[in-house]
Amino acid sequence: MTKHHHIVFAYSFNNEGKALKLDNAVVAEELKNDSLSWVHLDANDKYSKKWLEKEVSYLDHLIIDALLAEETRPRAMEINNGLLIILREVNLSEDSQIGDMTSIRIWIDETRFITVQRRESNAAQELKKQIESGKLIKNSGEFLYNLTYQILHTTSPYLYSLSEKIDDLEEKVVTTHDIKFREQILQIRTGAGMFKRYLLPQREAISKLKASDCTWVNGWTKRHLQENYDQVNHLIEEVDEARERSLILHDELGNALTEKLNRSMYKLSLITLIFMPLTFLTGLFGINVSGIPGAENHHAFIIFVMSVALIALLQIRFFKKNGWF
Repeated sequence: MTKHHHIVFAYSFNNEGKALKLDNAVVAEELKNDSLSWVHLDANDKYSKKWLEKEVSYLDHLIIDALLAEETRPRAMEINNGLLIILREVNLSEDSQIGDMTSIRIWIDETRFITVQRRESNAAQELKKQIESGKLIKNSGEFLYNLTYQILHTTSPYLYSLSEKIDDLEEKVVTTHDIKFREQILQIRTGAGMFKRYLLPQREAISKLKASDCTWVNGWTKRHLQENYDQVNHLIEEVDEARERSLILHDELGNALTEKLNRSMYKLSLITLIFMPLTFLTGLFGINVSGIPGAENHHAFIIFVMSVALIALLQIRFFKKNGWF
């Protein structure tokens, strides 16, 4: 008996929208029926391509290639009465970096939903849990809205956390001006840039969805997709704010470090200025030639040291009086 490891899970939906979990062996037949059905595939399994080409051969090969592509950017394409959709959600795995996003590839038409992942999709798993808890999916439009909502809902808390991280960094940078925070600021800036790289085309893709001419994309679906569109716009605004604040914070840290360096150089310059005449005097009286004043006086060294100290004190007093210190 063939094991279908490429199928992560699959469901069919009755007329009331209630889900029934499918045995993997009957998924292909169920997709051909007129009732709603959803199959979620793992593209890392090499059998996924063979299964799609064999069991879902009514799909154009370009659609299958897009569903299984290694690298993808968010987009939406209307083909006949169906939609090929590629969206991105934040990668919540432990080894992920800031700005890491994973893709979910979707083919959806009037009766079937085929979703494909290369890394685990938290949005698909969350929608699966809701369906198993009794959530009803009555038509393709409802499925499209709910999955898109979950993708954005999974991403939004992570983006909002960037602002919290910046708030924490702002306080630390202002109080300590420690250069060790530069790496964290750079990570946030880089991550925000990666998020925006995918969120901008994602907004365009959702815009195309709500303007689709597919017969099953009804008024209810378009109104709710508008909500998705507004949500992704808000996420882009959050990313822009995070980038701007991190840039300001980076500049603040750089300015503070520059000011600190300038103060250090200023102090060194003053010290040098104090010791210049003293160095001149010690050099002058250190010449090993006859006729040096006080050479025969036993108290000459003490007198010279006291004179040098007095000169140094007078210089310091002069600098303080003129506000140089």
